[in-house]
Amino acid sequence: MNRSAGLRAALAVSACLFAMHAANAETLPVRGVYPAANDEAAALDTIAIEAFGGVDGQAIGIAAGDILRAVSVAGEPWFRIVPASARMDADAVLQGTANAESWRRDSGTREVERCVERDENRDCIREEKRQIPCWDTVVRLEPRIRLVAAEGQLIHAMDAGRETARRYCRDDDPPSRESMISELVDQIAQQLRYDLAPTDRLEDIRVMESRDGLQGDDRNAFREAVRLTKSDRAAACAQWEALEPANPENVSVLFNLGLCAESADELGQAESYYRRALMSSSRADYPNQGLARIEARHRAASQLDAHYGR
Repeated sequence: MNRSAGLRAALAVSACLFAMHAANAETLPVRGVYPAANDEAAALDTIAIEAFGGVDGQAIGIAAGDILRAVSVAGEPWFRIVPASARMDADAVLQGTANAESWRRDSGTREVERCVERDENRDCIREEKRQIPCWDTVVRLEPRIRLVAAEGQLIHAMDAGRETARRYCRDDDPPSRESMISELVDQIAQQLRYDLAPTDRLEDIRVMESRDGLQGDDRNAFREAVRLTKSDRAAACAQWEALEPANPENVSVLFNLGLCAESADELGQAESYYRRALMSSSRADYPNQGLARIEARHRAASQLDAHYGR
């Protein structure tokens, strides 16, 4: 079995195992690989990281290297991260610069109680409400990051700055500029990770609980199936399957059967049910969301194939 096929098999087994566990809400588990934002970047195997420029560039370079080195999909490392000195052996080079600026702005007032009268022992015997001034410390971090292929073409660029603000008042210690910059550095590194590499993700997706259009015993059976999602998901799915022949156009039955199939990694069957659900009710959000997940997983599968050279 090649590496890509083995990865998919591991995900299918994981989905089955998670489907055996109980949940805290009316949900079914869906586990799959979802795509990186950049298809070309996801196909890379080895990335060299140059020393970043700018006052705050080094922090971003280190954070980016750490987070990309830690990326794994179904337990398999995704990238090999090497220093700039080994760039001749890399598929691409990550380079960049970053600088932060900060400023203070007015942020209204805060009401506090102040002692305005004390007794002979200096104990407060009367307080009054007063307004004290407040400010926001604002920090903005501007990165300029480029992922360049070994042959020189640009693969990915990140230029969007990030900003954060923390409020404090006259009685408070001012917020730490350094901790705010560190927060923004982590956000940028995390965004870079999602831009460049797929994500192995487990989600609990809510079933549709509406019983509109169902009659008599079918309404009760549907409600029981929803209840069973907390304890016996296989039984819940079997119950919805039994309801389908008499309710072939019921959007809730069709969507929940699609979710059962998606949870079991039967994406073709799930897609078919979601499309039937949309034909029954084009205004239903859940089937559209299901189709979007499946489309994303197909894109991720293409990234897996490109990454592993299939």
